[in-house]
Amino acid sequence: MKEKATLMIVNSVYQLFTALHIRHTLLRGKQTELLLTDLLPGASDYTQRLQESRLFERILYAKTAKLCRQYVSGEAEKIKEGYEKTDSIFRWILNDEPADYEAVYFANFDTFSRMLACRLYERHPQFIWYEDGFSSYVIDYLKEDRAMVNRTEEGKKIGELVTNTLLYEPRLAMRGDGIPNRRLPKVSLGNQRLRECMNAVFAYQKPRQWEDFLFLEQSFRAEGITTNDLSLMEECRHTIGEGRFLVKPHPRNKENTAFERGLTRKYDCDVPWELILLNGDARRWNLLTVCSNAALTGRLVFGLDIHTVMLYRLFLGKVLWKEDAVLMRYLRKFWREFSGRHYYVPGTVYELRNILEYLGGR
Repeated sequence: MKEKATLMIVNSVYQLFTALHIRHTLLRGKQTELLLTDLLPGASDYTQRLQESRLFERILYAKTAKLCRQYVSGEAEKIKEGYEKTDSIFRWILNDEPADYEAVYFANFDTFSRMLACRLYERHPQFIWYEDGFSSYVIDYLKEDRAMVNRTEEGKKIGELVTNTLLYEPRLAMRGDGIPNRRLPKVSLGNQRLRECMNAVFAYQKPRQWEDFLFLEQSFRAEGITTNDLSLMEECRHTIGEGRFLVKPHPRNKENTAFERGLTRKYDCDVPWELILLNGDARRWNLLTVCSNAALTGRLVFGLDIHTVMLYRLFLGKVLWKEDAVLMRYLRKFWREFSGRHYYVPGTVYELRNILEYLGGR
């Protein structure tokens, strides 16, 4: 009997990094297909390089960006009508017919993943939710009062098929949804085969000499959240000094506001931060951020102890819509139980200045 295939769905570069890691570990030797969506910047370039890698039996492509904003809220009847059109929608957005999968690895409870669950529901495949940053630790995406789709028969089917969540640190999970958390193996810094594969897929080039302090921006402006993150950048740059401070813009922010304000030169690298760490090209730098997950992945993904300054105690505004309090609990737990000796969480601007000066600011 022919082995049924496994499908991996990817919407971002971080998800692609993790998907490649899973392919080399948990799915090694299994017949696996990969589905890239138009939410992934440069998906066509990745498709070509992934085909050359021969890692996957087939590379699918789906235009889901518009679909993922539909059939989430509104009247239950309208959502039901949308799900009744799944077959015609898939013919329109997919470049090829999906197979009869025994397992689906996904990172987002979006409309496409939910519709795929409905389509495969009678075959009872496993849906395995893999890590996509701190949201995978703190957000109960299936909670009924979170969105109307969770109160519909169609929207609930994906929850019935989810068997577990793959997390780098399951002990940090605090979603409260009852889904079992399973450990995702950490990425080995000595795995040369994986590093070479990822370097080829992402067309990795060693970054030029970077500034000593790197600020990891978050997607607040893309989400219309009013914050003081730019003021925090200005404070850090003032303390550190000109020419030693660089801002990595968030890909969802349409404008590079920090660059336009003269706070930083342009960031010139578009590969996942985790790949830079895997190549050993960033471990001596100092990371600054409000609470970007990328600042935690060195510890979560690789077990590294990188100089990291988290500014969330100085932040004005909400990071998450409904789960902001849970996120703060998550960050406090990470600080108490998982951070290393080089992890700092200043509570005042004065304390921030002292930490930056201690780390080598002017």
